[in-house]
Formats: sequence, C-alpha cells, structure tokens
Amino acid sequence: MIRKKTYISIDDTDEIGYHTSTGEICEAIREHIMKHYSVLAAPITRHQLYLHEDIPYTSHNSSMCFTTYLSKKEREEVTRFILEHVENISAPTSDPGVCIAFEDEIGDMEALIAYGFDAKVKVLSKESAYAIAEKHNLFLRELKNTGQGVIGAVAGIALRAYGSDGRIKGKFRLDTQTIEVQTLLNNDLIDEIQLSNGALISENALILTEEELKIVYLNHKCVLLVEPDGDNYRPLGKEKLKNY
Repeated sequence: MIRKKTYISIDDTDEIGYHTSTGEICEAIREHIMKHYSVLAAPITRHQLYLHEDIPYTSHNSSMCFTTYLSKKEREEVTRFILEHVENISAPTSDPGVCIAFEDEIGDMEALIAYGFDAKVKVLSKESAYAIAEKHNLFLRELKNTGQGVIGAVAGIALRAYGSDGRIKGKFRLDTQTIEVQTLLNNDLIDEIQLSNGALISENALILTEEELKIVYLNHKCVLLVEPDGDNYRPLGKEKLKNY
C-alpha cells in the first residue's frame, strides 16, 4: 500500500451563533483519520482570505487545511466520510466547500498557489474555483446552499502548499511563567522559535509564557514568533500576528 501526501481543506461550514466552527469540524475530520487509519496528520492551518462586502462569510473569511498520508483506497473512504460529515454537521445557512488533493497529482503547483494569493486580495467566483480544480486535479465539492465555500477550500490547499501562510489552529497555554527555548522545542507543537525577521534565538534563552501561545506556519514549519523583552523573549501577541 502506497500512501501519498494528501491535502484536505474545508470552508464556510458555520454561521453566527452556531454550536461548532469550521476549525472544530476540520479537527474532527483530522482526528477521525488518525484514529481509523493509524496515520499522523499535520496540525491544521487557518488561512485568512479577502474581506470584502461582496464576499459572504461568517466572521473572518478564513479556510482550514491540513495534510496527512493516504492510499488511493483510503482517500476514497475518507472523502465519503468528509462529505457526509460536513453535510450533516454544517450550519443550516452555511455554504460548505470541500477540497482534497494528492500532492503529486497537482498539475501546476505555482499556478495553484497563485490562485490562493488571489483569494487573499480579490473577489473570486465559484466558476474560477471549479476551473482551477479541474485543471490541477483537485477533488472539489459544494454541499449546501450556494456552495460558495469551494473558493476558500481551493485557496486553503493552495496557501498550505505555499508553506508560509496562516496560523496554526488554536492556542496553547503552558503551566509555567518561563521556559527555555530547547525545552519548548521538545514539545511536538513547535518546530522553530524565531524573531519576526527570521533570526533564530539561543537554545538557552528564556521565553515568557504567561499568555497563550499562537503559532504561525512559515517555511512549512510550525513557528513561534517572539520579540525581546529585557533579557528574555516574549511571544508576539494577537495584534502583531494579524498579517499571518
């Protein structure tokens, strides 16, 4: 059985006041795959898309994406599960879109990534999403109402594949006020700790961890961005991470 790197992205599954969010639905899919196929799945990334009055969205217009490794048969099974799960659990007024792709079957990765960046600055049509999906061998399906979420679902895979866009879903709190860089790196959640200019900091440096940690996705890694605070370092706060 040959497993291949697989991208899974969903968008537009909730509504204001609904009991669950697109991120939580995506997390349930990720956990289902790990539990039933005994395979690892990478953390979910949240990708910010264009905010414009002509684009309907719940609150932030962001899509969710993660990667895992599946065989062709497993991908078929997972696809059936995702379509049924998202259709059943998504909000009544939502417009869900689901996009799935094997990395080595994507026709032109650079063109796909360009579409993802267009979705951050332009109003795009559903037709454009379907055209990109057909051209570059992505599975794309709308499930309810207008199905407008197909645009974000395609963009989610494009931006995840780019490797330096978005934030890791969720936030993390440690039961300590400070922690050494190397100790924090031993945690599987973080691959690198660096300044916003890309400079790495000493493994012996101390990170102030009174507040929750938000992690960004840079160079295909989960990265904690920090800034100097006296002799130590402090994670960048929510406002300074808005551009990620």
